[in-house]
Amino acid sequence: MRNSIKSLLHNLKENANRFDVVSLETKFKCLKDLSKMSLPVNRDLITYFEILLFIIAYPADSKQLFLAEKELMRISRYLKTNRKSQSKLFENSGMPFTSTVTRFSHDGVRWLLAHPHCNTDLNSFETPILQLNEVLRLTLTSVEKSETTAGLGNIALMNTLLVAEKNRLRFIIDELSRLDHLPYVKDHFYDRLELFVRVTPNDKLFSKAYNRLDFTSPFFNHELLKKFEIKDVLNKALPAYAEMSEGEREISVIKNSMAVTGRETDPTTFMEERSLRLYHLERGISVAIYSMIPSRQLPLESYIGFTSFKNGFPVAYGGAWVFGERANFGINIFESFRNGESAFIMAQLLRVYRHVFNLCYFEVEPYQFGLDNPEGIASGAFWFYYRLGFRSLDKILGQKANEEHEKILTKKGYRTSHKTLIRFTASSIGLKLSRSVPPAVVDITSRVTRMIQHMYNGDRILAETDCRTKFLLKTKIKATHGENQNQVLTEVALWAEAMNIKKTHQLDLLAQMITTKPDDVYAYQDLVISFFKD
Repeated sequence: MRNSIKSLLHNLKENANRFDVVSLETKFKCLKDLSKMSLPVNRDLITYFEILLFIIAYPADSKQLFLAEKELMRISRYLKTNRKSQSKLFENSGMPFTSTVTRFSHDGVRWLLAHPHCNTDLNSFETPILQLNEVLRLTLTSVEKSETTAGLGNIALMNTLLVAEKNRLRFIIDELSRLDHLPYVKDHFYDRLELFVRVTPNDKLFSKAYNRLDFTSPFFNHELLKKFEIKDVLNKALPAYAEMSEGEREISVIKNSMAVTGRETDPTTFMEERSLRLYHLERGISVAIYSMIPSRQLPLESYIGFTSFKNGFPVAYGGAWVFGERANFGINIFESFRNGESAFIMAQLLRVYRHVFNLCYFEVEPYQFGLDNPEGIASGAFWFYYRLGFRSLDKILGQKANEEHEKILTKKGYRTSHKTLIRFTASSIGLKLSRSVPPAVVDITSRVTRMIQHMYNGDRILAETDCRTKFLLKTKIKATHGENQNQVLTEVALWAEAMNIKKTHQLDLLAQMITTKPDDVYAYQDLVISFFKD
């Protein structure tokens, strides 16, 4: 009796991340049988697509890889031929030639509008908090501003301004681009418009299937690496980062990986392209790290984004907020790859950050493992971090976690209750690689706030001006003129005054940060490390 598509997909999914002889035979037979059937024109096609992505990222051998790639191409051809009739059914799936409807930032949409492999259009205003009138009142050419006082709705206003329907998204983006010099003001107005866009690929490259790095020698898995010594991974030296030809392909893949999944992070949207480093590591894993353009950098700390790859596929994204020898860390594994080597990928990410930035402490905030995050609770994400060495910063919760872990090890079938997992989210968790915990940004900013109140009676403009003047006198440097450098000058001047820094060497390091921080995140981190070691 011939197996149904559903039963074949079930068997394929059950065995996708298994590599014993029986599972390998089952996988190959399922792929062969499915390749002879007509593709399902329902949600089962998405299921099949997702399984194929996993198999190609974690192939057992060349035959399995070839067959899975062939099926992925068959799906792509079908979707290209039937893109109009199937547009709604496969929306937001990330499959080739299928649309994504979501919200992106102003800069994200502007990048998409110039993208050669997709078309981006205005989909809707979802009951915006802010009306377009209020935005255009600030941006329109003066002779047209009177149109914004008539109380017209968003669409009626654009009709009055003779903006064709096909040009409406471009019109809004262009108008708000006038506020590029005030990026956070621009973001505020754009976000409150609650504008949804439709992104439609015109090339298979703009999809979860074909948006990948060139990987000519795939790693073939004989098993999934689940057990390893985290210290051994963290202590292993890094190879040199890869040479890239302008980094154009790598940058495109990193940015596309977010767009085709309807996601966005500041480091991907505001990437400082010169900062990109790509490390090719063991078992087909690669890690790219990158910082942000100067106008989007955070005060004092460095927000360093990452994208992790398996055999060229983007499998995880996130970032670290680096300051001195510590970093807050956040990771998201793309759904297609969550049954793979997630823990080992996480360990490799920590390894990269540790060695590149000389870190000895990582901290993870409660959201990552369940606070206001039901998925994190349901998946038991707390134990994912616990097994990698992270421990609660709260002593009582730490003891409770140790007791729970002992029960898991000794009681067959024992599972931690949802109530207990939620309780664990009352504290962040940390991974200590040395005896002490390095200072955090908040240790400085809290002192700055108290200083402004006590010394300047809460007058922040006076505090900034006076601290800058004092810092320039102490360091005998000239005032800077660039906007980004002036911002760093203010930050380090407040830092120096609030922490009562008097050592010449430390003041010199702070002075060097003024020109270094906007330009080179790696050199800036070296200065911060040196400052705290003095």
